[in-house]
Amino acid sequence: MTTRFLSLKEITLIMQELLIPKEAHEAVWDINLEFLKEQQITTLILDLDNTLLSNKQRNLSIQHLNWLQKCKDNGFQIYLLSNNRSKKRVSRAASQIECNGFYLAMKPFTFSIKHLADTYNLNLKQCAIIGDQVFKDVILGNWLNIYSILVEPIDKTMSIFTRAQYTLERYLTKKLKSNHP
Repeated sequence: MTTRFLSLKEITLIMQELLIPKEAHEAVWDINLEFLKEQQITTLILDLDNTLLSNKQRNLSIQHLNWLQKCKDNGFQIYLLSNNRSKKRVSRAASQIECNGFYLAMKPFTFSIKHLADTYNLNLKQCAIIGDQVFKDVILGNWLNIYSILVEPIDKTMSIFTRAQYTLERYLTKKLKSNHP
């Protein structure tokens, strides 16, 4: 039995598959909903913190609520999938949106999204996952072959650790895209 190591090219290809989102936008309202419908996407799975709600906000902005209503008016089902450990925070936002929300999702681990799909009989190939973090939202989506959309974080003031994570995510994504065929 021989041990085979992955080549640098193979590692790069794996990282590209996992870390590069299908789309990237400044904010959720920049997403082309018509294009998503053309791609047979029927369900939007949204991160909460820094995607729809800054860390300082308790309630969703009118602009976010209007965009979410536009999504519903276009026939999309909406679900929240958050790593936030506060059931109250996620429930409050889900109530405002009138959707189901899941807290403590532990993204990028797949069990919570699989539970969501099983509970609501969702076809993950008809879903898009939208979030502000490559290492959580994009990896989760790409790992399960869900259409992944990256948005910029709402709140740019972050802890040193979070800022370092975002900087590394954006650097890797940019570097991998430039090497992408």
